[in-house]
Amino acid sequence: MEKQDIERLAKLETDIKAMRDLIMNMDSKLDIWNKTFVPRNEINKMFRSRDKEINELTQDMEKMRKDIANNYQDSTTKWEHCGPKQYGS
Repeated sequence: MEKQDIERLAKLETDIKAMRDLIMNMDSKLDIWNKTFVPRNEINKMFRSRDKEINELTQDMEKMRKDIANNYQDSTTKWEHCGPKQYGS
């Protein structure tokens, strides 16, 4: 073999080793990423559960608002009956 061929082979071997190292590094990063990846159907399930909880809380808040409004009206009506009567009637 000629000196040029040996140098070219050495350069190719170095390039191939660098590419192999890069691919192995990418592979390990993909493995780590796949461990933390949440599948789409799991995310959809979580969102549906969250939306259901939000709707229930919203309904509960609306019911409490209505109860408070009703209690306020009841209490003002009771106080009106207990208040002093006007003079001169």
